[in-house]
Amino acid sequence: MSEAEEYALMFVRSWGEAVLRQAERARAMRKKFAVDDRNYERMEDWSPSEADLERNFRTLWAEEHTLVWSAYQLERWRARLHRERGQEAPSQDKVLATVRNALEHLDEAEFEEGGFAVARADRGNSGRSLRELPGGGLPIEVGGVLFGLIAPEEVEARALKIVSTIEDELERDAIEWYMEMKREEEREMRAISRQISSPPELGA
Repeated sequence: MSEAEEYALMFVRSWGEAVLRQAERARAMRKKFAVDDRNYERMEDWSPSEADLERNFRTLWAEEHTLVWSAYQLERWRARLHRERGQEAPSQDKVLATVRNALEHLDEAEFEEGGFAVARADRGNSGRSLRELPGGGLPIEVGGVLFGLIAPEEVEARALKIVSTIEDELERDAIEWYMEMKREEEREMRAISRQISSPPELGA
């Protein structure tokens, strides 16, 4: 194995493991976001505050952005590993690439009323990734269609699909840990759904 191939394999494994960790973080934050949003509407003493919801928004936005970035890096290093091995690189996931590029250039955007980021007219070709999104821009929102293009669960699914193709290059215990964690979280979400209609007793 050449030195370049060794480094490519190392980065594939690094980003593959990062995707597993980040997918768990993003899913946990989506759960907190949803639960706090429902409890806020109750307007009880124990309900989260508006500041709590704003903090949740900022955290979830960053977690989802980081998941996209991690998945994109994994895809690029997987392609590099294939090239180092003399194999044809897998086709690029254009959705991940477009979303990642739009997020990278978000600081160059204009922001319209209602939270919609569009490419600045004076930046020429640098705003192309924003223009390629549905509606020609990026909605600044969470909790629905992620970044105006795909559901959060689909970002995770796309990332995990990449991981599954190179799982022989990863530690199998990391894959097994993630799948068990996902099953456990699904059980917890079902339990929360049953309990959420019954607010906790004050002083409990």
